[in-house]
Amino acid sequence: MLKINIESDNLVFRDIRKENLEKVLELYNQNELNIYATGIDLPMSLNDINEKYLEVLVNSHEFFTGVFLRDSAIYDLIGVIKGRIDYENNEEAWISSILIDSSYQKKGIGKRSIGSIMQLLNKSYDVRRIYIGIIAGNKVGKKFWQNLGFDYLRTIEQYIRLNNNTEDFIIMKKDI
Repeated sequence: MLKINIESDNLVFRDIRKENLEKVLELYNQNELNIYATGIDLPMSLNDINEKYLEVLVNSHEFFTGVFLRDSAIYDLIGVIKGRIDYENNEEAWISSILIDSSYQKKGIGKRSIGSIMQLLNKSYDVRRIYIGIIAGNKVGKKFWQNLGFDYLRTIEQYIRLNNNTEDFIIMKKDI
């Protein structure tokens, strides 16, 4: 697993551990809009989350980072960010998902989280470009990434099937 352990004001970003998986599962299943972040239109099980966790653990290019809100000595897991540095081009990274607890959305936490992760990837791992993919129907997600300076790169038509509909997949990138 690629190590991501940083602090930024009252947010702490650290690797997801086995004891965090039940809370991660709650975040993934929190609401029906999370299918846009996961690409999975059925509720996930603890076994599903365990499999994702194990895949990341054995891969030195992938990260599965918790977003923790620090309130004095208490650290509450309020989000997760998952991604990887490209195997063939270490100057490129993909952020495959970001989930922030719905009670903490619209407070700038997602923006601050992505900014902190991009800064760490750039400074510690020499990443120069970040790519993301979003489901075309995810208007909120598209606006989020555009507000962070990501630009449209291309569309993969009929890439994913969600809720019995085939959706296009939009790839966006940002140079850092």
